[in-house]
Amino acid sequence: MTTVKIMYWQDIPCTVRAEAGRRQRISRQLPDIYMAVIDAIAMKEGLIGSDEYQNQFHWGEAEERSGSPEEVADAVVAEVLANYPKSWLIERGRQAGAALDESTAG
Repeated sequence: MTTVKIMYWQDIPCTVRAEAGRRQRISRQLPDIYMAVIDAIAMKEGLIGSDEYQNQFHWGEAEERSGSPEEVADAVVAEVLANYPKSWLIERGRQAGAALDESTAG
């Protein structure tokens, strides 16, 4: 079994980590737009360069899945991309007052 969890900044996912034991750990960063939106919101909220920015990062609940860490991480990344598409990210940023458009981070 592989344990998988997602790191979020506030409610925005940014990293997937899967591990089976201590030596089999894999992390997958989500596409650049996720961090671009996070940083745009953080700038709008005045959090860039502060401890409060770092404090917004947190791990979601761990989940057990069948498969190798690589397989599980790749599957969860695909699920995250489907559940939090670019359109959701842009809207989330706009709701926070950040100036975002479809060209943000590609």
